[in-house]
Amino acid sequence: MGKSKFTEVITGIYQFQGISNFYLVQDSESFVVDTGLPGKAGQLENCLNTLGKNPEDIGVIVLTHHHFDHTGSLNKIEQLTKAKIAAHKDDWPYVSGEKGDDGPFIMKPFTKLMNLIYNIKPVKTDMILEDGDKIANYTVIHTPGHTPGSICLYNPINKVLFVGDNMSYSNGVLNSPSGRLLPDPVNYKKSMEKLGKLDVETILTGHGEAVTTDANKLIEEFINH
Repeated sequence: MGKSKFTEVITGIYQFQGISNFYLVQDSESFVVDTGLPGKAGQLENCLNTLGKNPEDIGVIVLTHHHFDHTGSLNKIEQLTKAKIAAHKDDWPYVSGEKGDDGPFIMKPFTKLMNLIYNIKPVKTDMILEDGDKIANYTVIHTPGHTPGSICLYNPINKVLFVGDNMSYSNGVLNSPSGRLLPDPVNYKKSMEKLGKLDVETILTGHGEAVTTDANKLIEEFINH
C-alpha cells in the first residue's frame, strides 16, 4: 500500500485514486482533501518527495465528510504532516469519536476490522467549518444529504469543485449516492441546487474519475434529471 501513482489532474492538484480518492492541493497554501482508506500516508509522502515538498508544508487536512473510506488514513497523515484537521460542525463529532459512525450498515464490520488492524484512533478537529468559510482560495459549501456535515469546496479562480461523495461520475453522467447512502434526500436536493449556481470547469469526486470537460452542462443535467 506504500508507493503508488498519483495524477496531476489540473495544475497544482494531485489525485490519489483507490476505492475512494483523496487529493493534494497546492494553492495559496497546501492542503489535503480527504485521506482515503487506511495505508495511504505513504502515497502522500512519496508524492511530496517527488515534488520536492516537505510534509510540514501541508497546513490543513479538509474532510468532505466523516465516512471511513475518506478518513481511514487521517491519523497517520496528521502525524506525517502535523496539519490542522478541518471538518464541518455537523460531521466533526463523528471524526472525533464523540458520536458513533452512522455510515452504511454493511460497512460497519469492515470499519471495525480496519480500526483494529491499523490501530486507528479518533482525532480532534482543529477547524470546525461552516458554510462560506475559506480554505486558501476555496469556499466551503455546506451540502447536507449524504451526511449531515457533507461539504463541497469551490474555487472561483480555477473553477474547481470538490464534491466528495455528493456526486460520482461514470459513463458521461453525474450520479447521486443511492439508497442507504442518501439518508436525507430532501436536503440533498437543495444542496445540489446550490451547485447549479456556480461556474465550474473541473469536478473532483470522492469516487471514480474527474470531470474536466462540460462540467456546467453535466451539473445542469444532473440537477434537472
